[in-house]
Amino acid sequence: MSRGIDPTELPAAKSPRLSGPTTIDSLDEDILLEIFLHLPSLATLLRAALTCRSWRRAVASSPAFRRRFHELHRAPLLGLVAEPQRDVVPAFAPAQHRDRDVLAAISGGDFGFALTALLDPQGYAADVPLHWHIQDCRDGYLLLANWDAELLAAVKASTHWPDTARSSTTRNVPVSVDCHLLSSDEDPMSFQLVWLRYCKSKVQVVVFSSDTGDWFFHPWVEIEERALSNDADTHWLQFGVRSNDTLYWAFTNLEHVLKLDTATMEFSVSELPPYLKGLQGCHLVVGETKDGALCIVFCIGGSIFVSMNRADDDGVVRWVLRSVDYEADANPPEDIDTLQAMSIVDGFVYLVTSEMVVALCLETMKLEKLFPRSFRARHFHPYIMAWPPSLVGNYGSFALIEDGVDNA
Repeated sequence: MSRGIDPTELPAAKSPRLSGPTTIDSLDEDILLEIFLHLPSLATLLRAALTCRSWRRAVASSPAFRRRFHELHRAPLLGLVAEPQRDVVPAFAPAQHRDRDVLAAISGGDFGFALTALLDPQGYAADVPLHWHIQDCRDGYLLLANWDAELLAAVKASTHWPDTARSSTTRNVPVSVDCHLLSSDEDPMSFQLVWLRYCKSKVQVVVFSSDTGDWFFHPWVEIEERALSNDADTHWLQFGVRSNDTLYWAFTNLEHVLKLDTATMEFSVSELPPYLKGLQGCHLVVGETKDGALCIVFCIGGSIFVSMNRADDDGVVRWVLRSVDYEADANPPEDIDTLQAMSIVDGFVYLVTSEMVVALCLETMKLEKLFPRSFRARHFHPYIMAWPPSLVGNYGSFALIEDGVDNA
């Protein structure tokens, strides 16, 4: 007779099923990237992403994540590159950070070696005069020009060695303003140099490619606003600045600004606000706000003025002038009114005073004191952390690891 089942009897316990071990790289990629978006800075992201290969691969293979992270986080200022008052190689002055990850990014870039490589007695520029002048500083590159030797050098601290281009110059050429560097986070090992030349009422852009090593001369373009001007000054353009995908050169008379779309290499001209005409000789910085509006920054005494080209409620585009005063600490030096705007990057204006390096947020118009200035120089350029090549695709040692049998 079969034995009945006692309803009060508990069933026999089942043996626990053993699950696979949880590893650091088993986290779902979407969850991982969402966590990474909340990291405080690009420097912290770099340290976290290099913890294991799958984490690095998740970041490196997602342009959408990189764009989103860039929108949410301002890239840290690593320091200033200073052009000394004498003809020597420019110097790097590191920012004073308390963030360990940013400090690691500063110490990881051998700025001193990259710059002193220009002095290598066995190098390409060993016998040229030490007249290296800063032309541009962005995307991790420092672009230097030595007009005596007709050389341009693109220095990147992370690569520890400069790339060079011989400027395509001849006798009796038109006036050349300056040269600018174009690069992309999606292709960090390549760059272009954009060189502007002009004469009377025409301009020409010449482009150098690091991939081919060649210069390409675009056609001359007539600038109507210059042709109609009565100004006889042959140097009718100021030094240019780059903001996002556009290069800007203000007219010397401060009536217009010349713009170059670097995607199409097409020129256009915009009219500047009329109140700038009385400021000839004043240093202007032209750029864009974070949402792409044309913006002009200039300093008078201890005041910072920002003029933005925005559409009002009726859709009419107007110049809107705003200002903020810099408040010095107690017992300021006598030359505190020495306030110089350096550049506009990602919605922030970087400036130096005689005592401090500061940043102005264009959205909130709030000033932030970054670190004390303890050096003298003619010109300063902010060196901002670029997106690391190790977090984009497969480059260098990462290509060898990921394409080889050791792929994880």
